[in-house]
Amino acid sequence: MPHKRSRTGCLTCRDEGYKCDEAKPHCGRCVRLGKTCQGYGLRVRWKTADSSTDAGRIMKKRSPRSKVGAKPLATGSSSWSSSSPEGAPTTPSSASGSSGTGTDPSRSSSLMRNPSYVSPDISPMNRYLLHHWTGSLAGVISMASGARNPFLVHLTPMMHRSPALRFSISSMAAGHLAVLRGPGDGDEALRTLSSRHMLAAVSSLRASIETEDPALSLATILMLQISDRLFNTDSRIDHLAGARAVILRSGGPRTWTGDGAQFLLSLCFYHDVMSSISRTSRPLLSMTNVAPLEGLPSLAKLTALVSVVSAISKMQGQSGEAHQRRGAAIRRDLDSGFGIAADGDPAIEHTIQAYRHAAVIYLYRVWSDDGTTPPPKPFHAERCIHHLLQVPVASSFVSAHAWPLWTAGCESVDPYLRQLVLERLKAMYRNRHLPSLGRVQRDMEEVWVAKDTQRLQFGTENVDCCKVILNNRHREADLV
Repeated sequence: MPHKRSRTGCLTCRDEGYKCDEAKPHCGRCVRLGKTCQGYGLRVRWKTADSSTDAGRIMKKRSPRSKVGAKPLATGSSSWSSSSPEGAPTTPSSASGSSGTGTDPSRSSSLMRNPSYVSPDISPMNRYLLHHWTGSLAGVISMASGARNPFLVHLTPMMHRSPALRFSISSMAAGHLAVLRGPGDGDEALRTLSSRHMLAAVSSLRASIETEDPALSLATILMLQISDRLFNTDSRIDHLAGARAVILRSGGPRTWTGDGAQFLLSLCFYHDVMSSISRTSRPLLSMTNVAPLEGLPSLAKLTALVSVVSAISKMQGQSGEAHQRRGAAIRRDLDSGFGIAADGDPAIEHTIQAYRHAAVIYLYRVWSDDGTTPPPKPFHAERCIHHLLQVPVASSFVSAHAWPLWTAGCESVDPYLRQLVLERLKAMYRNRHLPSLGRVQRDMEEVWVAKDTQRLQFGTENVDCCKVILNNRHREADLV
């Protein structure tokens, strides 16, 4: 019997053409049938160079009777034709000035002290949201603190030039404030406001992406990506595909030359590598000689280590002699190339060592040295956790600890180590109030069940942590 496609129900019922009762957070049909309810909202996809016209549309899922389509969003580099007012292709360096932001320093300073300076007619609520961004949230998501925070230095001054960026940051701020207030204290109104700002950001980006400075578009896309990851908005938008389109459209990574542009590239690089791990696939962008993460020279060694992790991601699904040699070379590099600097910042050095041990664990998921001895993942998991716990939970560098903690925690067999990981995640949540940390804990416990079950049945296990979440939850694990 044919069924009429649901137009306003959850995404699962709409896909399968069944009527949905639209119960929240999960509809009754999905709960009754044991299906994964994909939630409600927009479905947005970025158009790539080889996709059809329809694949690039940005719109709500419409019925076949809809008469009006939507304009395509950004395409790959081969499909772009927009230009700057002077007729030359718009690039981040030409459009943004030497800093990548194109903003007068005095204006930047004023913005950081007084977000209402963005616009004289901005509403009191939006001023409140932007104040929360500059006074709290920007510090939560950055590895830098105080005046060095690149999110404040580069992104906050951009907001007066980009409504889409302002909406995306306001959406994040409203979502964070909703968590801070807690249930029954206006949190639902703030969550609704967060959703409205997110939709406004996507709509504004759609209207301006063909003509505005690529740095502004990339900044907006990356903030939407961060919001998806940290606040579990599950927009189902592949933001990194959009970031790739913007970068390629403007001539590729080599054309992004200012401080602000380099900061955006390093941010995109980091999220692309982390997403490649959670997707169990290659990175979308191939970047070399990336500037230090967040533009901080002290993070140059950590950036080089993330580049090694990117190289491991590129080994996914490969085999043969070349694959074996590549894995052996990476293992030697990890063993000898990232020692502890005696005069370095202890928080940075312990973070680097945690990443090094997590990288070894990740390497053994896609490569084996001889195939006869068990990979030393439990040892590296214990060392990774040890280094993470040496960093005070209030340190700004803890904002980068989600991936190594997830990687080491999933591989831990000892109940004591598992308890240490759970306590650390809870402490990180109390300090930062990011919903993604709670979801990491639930995902990790689900991985432990899968690993323990296989170990009981077969005496050993070969469970890929990220694939457990992909298969069971139909989403990526939260690694940032």
